Amino acid sequence: MEWEDVLRGALSFFLVVTGIGLAYLFLRMAGVFAALQSSVKRVTDEVVPILDKAGATIDGVNQEIARVDEIMVSAVGATKGAERAVQTAASAVSAPVRKLAGFAAGMKEGFSVFRARRAAEAAERAAAPPPGAAPPPTGASPPPAPSQGAGHQSPY
Repeated sequence: MEWEDVLRGALSFFLVVTGIGLAYLFLRMAGVFAALQSSVKRVTDEVVPILDKAGATIDGVNQEIARVDEIMVSAVGATKGAERAVQTAASAVSAPVRKLAGFAAGMKEGFSVFRARRAAEAAERAAAPPPGAAPPPTGASPPPAPSQGAGHQSPY
């Protein structure tokens, strides 16, 4: 027996042991893949209905969002309409109110002027000598004329 035969025998033994080891490893891997396949099948069986329900829920949510969008558009339109109505009513009311306020201010000013003139006339009558009284002495200065609208600042 030569060394060459011994080496071939050792190599053959090594290849047979390696083949047996690989066969054992492949059998174990086949078991792992079978377990993985059953796990994936279970997960798929559980997840697919959940995804279907989630898809249906999302579709329902999208429909509700579309309805809310329509409601918001309607609400914005109604708000704009109400705003226009309020502006119209405000302008319809404010113009007469401004005219009425101007009229009231004019009446107040007129009554103030009237009262001031009456007060000036009454003061003038009170300062005038009674009929038949002697005229004032010569050289005396005439009494000052009462101011019209005493205490009144109106330019009228």
